[in-house]
Amino acid sequence: MNAITFVDALALLGYLGALILILATPGRARSVGSGLKYPLAAAIGLLVFVSLSNVLEHAGVSVALDAYEDYAEVLFVPLVAYILFSRTTVEQLAAAKSAREATRREHALLMNVVDTAPSGVMVADEDGRVWFANSEARSFVSAPTAGVSMMATEGLRPAVVRAVTTAPVRMARMRVDIDGEERWFSLSATPLAADGASSRQAVVAFQDISAQVASDHELEQYREDLEKQVDRRTGELLALNRQLQTANETGQRLLANISHELRTPLNSILGFTEIMLRETPGQLNDEQRRQLNFVQTSGRQLLGMVDSVLEVARGDAGRGAVAGAPIDLRESLAQVIAPLEVIAAERNITLSCSCPETVMLVTDADKLGQVVRNLATNAIKFTEPGGSVDVELEIGADEAVVRVADDGIGIDPGDQERIFEAFEQVVSEGRLRPSGVGLGLAICKELCDVLGYGLEVQSAPGEGSTFTVRIPYDVETADSASREDLA
Repeated sequence: MNAITFVDALALLGYLGALILILATPGRARSVGSGLKYPLAAAIGLLVFVSLSNVLEHAGVSVALDAYEDYAEVLFVPLVAYILFSRTTVEQLAAAKSAREATRREHALLMNVVDTAPSGVMVADEDGRVWFANSEARSFVSAPTAGVSMMATEGLRPAVVRAVTTAPVRMARMRVDIDGEERWFSLSATPLAADGASSRQAVVAFQDISAQVASDHELEQYREDLEKQVDRRTGELLALNRQLQTANETGQRLLANISHELRTPLNSILGFTEIMLRETPGQLNDEQRRQLNFVQTSGRQLLGMVDSVLEVARGDAGRGAVAGAPIDLRESLAQVIAPLEVIAAERNITLSCSCPETVMLVTDADKLGQVVRNLATNAIKFTEPGGSVDVELEIGADEAVVRVADDGIGIDPGDQERIFEAFEQVVSEGRLRPSGVGLGLAICKELCDVLGYGLEVQSAPGEGSTFTVRIPYDVETADSASREDLA
């Protein structure tokens, strides 16, 4: 066997194997398909025939098939061309089918989305004819009749026509009469490409907002009514405030006048009592002196009450002008405390003033003195005989601190805010109601607020009380001596 015969034999075996493989492949296989299986088998069969003819010829066995070999070769070319054309056509058909399926799925998805949208969606033309309507819009579309396509209902048709002819457009609120009922819609339109259509078309989306419009109207009406009520109540409150202000001013004037008028006879009573106690008109016996002492003590108490009421009246009337001037704080405190030593001695109470340093500051000496006087007097009043009251001055870097401490009955923590209110007095269990009207601490708090000072209290029942006045330095208005002392 020569080399040519060997190659022809190998080709024959190869073509036979390919033929067998093609015939064994199922017709429904995607790689081949029934349309290509048998033409391809016929083409490979022709190659098997040609290879067999060449083997027999080159082996010197027979040349009988050689006469038909040319026919096989001629048939092979159009058969191969047919196979290639069929394969290309099949691929194109498969691609077209896949595209149609994708388009169908997208169309179905889009239709489901549009059909379940809460807003009405329709495709309409400028004549009011409707070519598509989703489920929400179908209630506003009339059923088609013979020769006439769907139409928008009479109430909505003018709005649809206007939207189509002016598209693109968006109308936030439009009034529409449907079956004699007033309805409100929000409406928008997007024009569609002409595509040879005889009339202009657009996609019209609309939503019934009647409930929202009614709610907005109710809210607006409620707001207007509320504004009227607020204006009316404001006018009433202003009128009432004017009446209260007038009544308050009248009461303040009356209280100030009464308190002032009470001072004149009281001062006369105290003056004549003092003269009689000095025995200027004549000598007194022990009983007369004792009775006159009662009159003097009661008169002084009553005068103190009148002074307190007068101070409150003056404060409510607008007292607040501070007459600031440089003072020696240690000397000023000593002058305030000195007259109170007599009162403390009468009650067998030790009153001391510890002011070791001199400090100059700018303040209203009268108002500060009244604060310290009221605190010391209050401490003496609520300290048992044999007790002590200490007034202490402490000089700090930023402030001066005045403390009035006693070892009296003390104040319950729950009452420590209430004691600074006017006409409030704390009555301890087992004790008589204290003298006075409960204005001393209220006046102290008010004066400290006017002066810009802090007023604090630390106390506990049975452990005494300590009232602290914090006086910040006014370095802007203090004179040079004051600054030197503070340094």
